[in-house]
Amino acid sequence: MDKKTFAQFLIFCSAVLGAWWVASYIWFRPEPAAPRPPEAAPAVIAAAEAPEGRSPRALQGTEGPAAAVPDEPVPEPATALLDNGMIRTEWTNRGGALARLDLLDERYRAPYEVGGERPVLTLLRDFQDGLCSDVLESLTFYVADPQGGERVLEFPVGDRLYELAREPGGRLAFSTVVRDPHGHAVEVRKTVTAEPGAHHYKVDLEFRNAAEAPCKFAFALRGPAGIERESLATGNLGTRVGLSERRDSYSVKKTSTGDLSKGQRVNESADIAWAAVVNHYFVAVLNPEDAAWVNRVVSRSIIDSDLLAGRGRWPVGSIRREADRARLAAQNAAIVLHSTAQKLEPGQTLLIRYALVAAPKEPALLESYDRGFGKLIEYGILPGVSKLVVALLKAVYRVLPNYGVALILMTIIVRALLHPLTRKSQIGMAKMQKLQPMLEELQKKCGDDKQRLTQEQMELWRKYGVSPMGGCLPLLLQMPVLFALFGALRAAIELRHAGFLWVEDLSRSDTLFTFKFFLPIVQNEFNLLPLLMAVVMVVTQKSAMQASTEQARQQQKMMKFMPVIFAVFLYSMPSGLCLYILTSTLVGTFERWLVQRHTDTIELRPVGESPRKGKPTRPGTRPAGRPSGWMGRLQKMVEEQGKPGPQPRRRPKKK
Repeated sequence: MDKKTFAQFLIFCSAVLGAWWVASYIWFRPEPAAPRPPEAAPAVIAAAEAPEGRSPRALQGTEGPAAAVPDEPVPEPATALLDNGMIRTEWTNRGGALARLDLLDERYRAPYEVGGERPVLTLLRDFQDGLCSDVLESLTFYVADPQGGERVLEFPVGDRLYELAREPGGRLAFSTVVRDPHGHAVEVRKTVTAEPGAHHYKVDLEFRNAAEAPCKFAFALRGPAGIERESLATGNLGTRVGLSERRDSYSVKKTSTGDLSKGQRVNESADIAWAAVVNHYFVAVLNPEDAAWVNRVVSRSIIDSDLLAGRGRWPVGSIRREADRARLAAQNAAIVLHSTAQKLEPGQTLLIRYALVAAPKEPALLESYDRGFGKLIEYGILPGVSKLVVALLKAVYRVLPNYGVALILMTIIVRALLHPLTRKSQIGMAKMQKLQPMLEELQKKCGDDKQRLTQEQMELWRKYGVSPMGGCLPLLLQMPVLFALFGALRAAIELRHAGFLWVEDLSRSDTLFTFKFFLPIVQNEFNLLPLLMAVVMVVTQKSAMQASTEQARQQQKMMKFMPVIFAVFLYSMPSGLCLYILTSTLVGTFERWLVQRHTDTIELRPVGESPRKGKPTRPGTRPAGRPSGWMGRLQKMVEEQGKPGPQPRRRPKKK
């Protein structure tokens, strides 16, 4: 393959990669849902979204701030615990809010250590000081205007002290009454139930009109406010909104924390089914039983107080530049569900039921909720193939219960399945090398006549059944498999905290120790696997067959930069990816050694010419070097594809 052909190959690879990205975007993006029909707007709308990270301020048309009438007596601050064996929740009567949620499954410990051990994973807490999850954030009253319109009064109730009581069956009940100066009184009652062994708890949120006149109001329910991040990288951190397209079919609208740092995002799509905050391996979903009351979902960023203050997991020195703390601290997310306007007659009650699901991204667990939660697992651009790869990884793990060993065996299995294509590629490159002397003679013969040289080269390749792209095509066919493996290894929660040799966590980089200073690319971490991978690739290149022509030698010089590029690109990637590429490189070296044992005996002869005398073959026997069984049939099929087809007949010109 000369320099021009190699450049064409790179362009073709880039085009194929771009086509895969475009196709995956078209096939797997969520379909846009029709917007909700607009409601009749009040005459004066004074309620506004509060600044990010702050409680909403009460507004009353043009009359100034409204203040809820205080109730007597005011209860004292109190907390309570609910534990169902799978999740442990801590509640506060300040807002009737969820102050903390821990996952008790030993498989999902925290991504950091305290005293040399990983503590229980706290998935939800007040990441922004004082901003809890699952809390009624505000009530909005619609007041009749003397001119026949409506004015809007919004009251913040997120910091209100509720009465807390523990009911039979282990339920917690929070209650309060919200009044306004215009005689409205709404009794709010929130009952929390933790089902044994479940990854969720259920909530009954009741609104009762305690006044003697009809009441029209709306409310804002804050769901998960922040979620524990796996690392400083926030590529998988953000919000997700589930849309019910049709029966048992859901699409997901994604918003990243990078988008939220530019301002809050409002989703007013029709048929909103649920809303969630997600990180790399876990989800926290506010799942209404009937979401007909949801008018819109607001996604907004919150400030991680620990990261901003340099405490807890993020002490001073954990970030390269302290000026980056402000940029990174805002990159957590919260969701707020705003209701449609509700009207209650005196004594009438409105019941809103929902569950808060806190679970790992396990397909079987998420799909058991039958609400499209499985789409929260992001497998990359080829989700179908990636799922098959994860299934293969789990199958190998059942035989050898170590995911490092399972990953190595899975890599060997994949390379064995692709061996016929690899062997065809390497044999094609060997034949091209044997044709180089003939090609050089053609170059001397044709001189500067480029058109004739091209025709002569094509005729020579056709004569000996060699294609200049024959060695590249198998590599292109492997690209979807490589992308699927990349997506699978990044999405498989089974690799989280899975150890192998010195690697403590295959889902993260294999950091052996950290420096007290920061360097470009490596930051302050020393990761061994990417460096070992680069060394193996260099040794493999040194042991490869030396090029016999100037063009091939130039290609080998260009390929010398590949180990450095891979090491830089994969230095901070999950160690499972590095282990896969390292294993694949070693297996590829062994494959090349096997093939090179037979390349010297390859004879170049025109297509259709019989083998030389002295080497007869019996009828019905397979050619030497071809495996038997389905592998042989697959290799034969690939070889047949590389042969030139019949030439079309030329019609005689009419006189």
